[in-house]
Amino acid sequence: MSSAEDIISDVLSSPSVFKDKAKLYPEYLPQRLPHRENQLKSLANAFKNLITNPGESVQKVVLVGSYGTGKTVTSRVFGKTISSLASNSGIKLKYVHVNCYKARTLPQILHSIAKELGIYIPPRGLSTQEMMRAILDELDRRKLYTIIALDEFDYFVSSNPGSSSTYTLVRAYDDEPHRTKRINFIFIARSSQVLDLLEPATSTFFVKNIIRFPPYSSGELYDILSDRIPLAFHEGVIDDNVVRYIADLEGADKDGSGSARTALEILVRAGESADSEGRGYVTIEDVRKAHVIVKPELAMLQDTIEALGLHHLLLLLAIIKTLKDKGEGFVRIGDVEENYHMLCENFRQKKRKHTQVYTYIMDMRNMKIIQTKTSGKGFRGKSTLIGISNAPLDVLEKKVEELIENKLAGEAR
Repeated sequence: MSSAEDIISDVLSSPSVFKDKAKLYPEYLPQRLPHRENQLKSLANAFKNLITNPGESVQKVVLVGSYGTGKTVTSRVFGKTISSLASNSGIKLKYVHVNCYKARTLPQILHSIAKELGIYIPPRGLSTQEMMRAILDELDRRKLYTIIALDEFDYFVSSNPGSSSTYTLVRAYDDEPHRTKRINFIFIARSSQVLDLLEPATSTFFVKNIIRFPPYSSGELYDILSDRIPLAFHEGVIDDNVVRYIADLEGADKDGSGSARTALEILVRAGESADSEGRGYVTIEDVRKAHVIVKPELAMLQDTIEALGLHHLLLLLAIIKTLKDKGEGFVRIGDVEENYHMLCENFRQKKRKHTQVYTYIMDMRNMKIIQTKTSGKGFRGKSTLIGISNAPLDVLEKKVEELIENKLAGEAR
């Protein structure tokens, strides 16, 4: 029996498909932002006055988009870059990023801002107005400008409904209109509806400069993943088909989430799956395993499958076997039907006609057991392609075979 030291040493010394896994993490700031160039340009236009006429006005922008659409990384990359460019122009500018999921009250936000700026504020004893004044005074003393990004701004607004907290934050210069405007804002939210929760006097502050981040398409996710893979993985460990498969799973145009963050996490988990099996390359089956880990709700698939009828199950088993035989992410409906006919013979069941088979496939697609798409590049003619991403095929195959045997045994009684 191996000792704990031997087990751990073996894992630590084993080769990995990863060159630098951190390049796939949300914290990493890439050099390029594929398909967010327009949003980056909009941010630059919104804050141009901060460089050309610093202190003249308060610049503010709202970034809106669902989870994983690039709002945070775009804001961080912009903040880092414009701070560097400002320095080249002799302007002292610091970007501050505050997560409102963690800091949900105005005092917490102000303390976070002060900490990032290196400004001391007593933990107790000051009102929010006094805390804000202390920050403004210190910025003036240092001749420092700042862009404050309030991420997950939805949480702050929903945690302080109808309060004057947001007003205090964004209209700090109202009482001193001639004071140099050193604080600027980026508000990051998942929906523009959050602005409806603000008081009218505050909501007008947000009406202009809303930059939207739509969900990524499969093609856009493919570009993002392709950008990161050479940085994160050793050469040749990931086939292009694997990358396209992940992009198709999550692309908004393929009924996926449109989330780059989810796609990157699936890629990380797929690489870890390859490493755990001591394999020097990533497969589509690794992606299926990763998909279940990243989206645990897909593990509930078992309950859905148990409700299927016999021929749905036979067809599902045919899909699984065809996918395993081909080693691809998607297979033709014609190849599936061939396997379905063979299984009907093996289990002594009368095979269903093509129109009924197609109905079964649409049923299982609507139940989110399988995915379908129309064949395109790389396929001769048009055909329905079928894939399964919700579970490892070996595990799913055993479960479906078990259910078929149980149904047949029940019919024999």
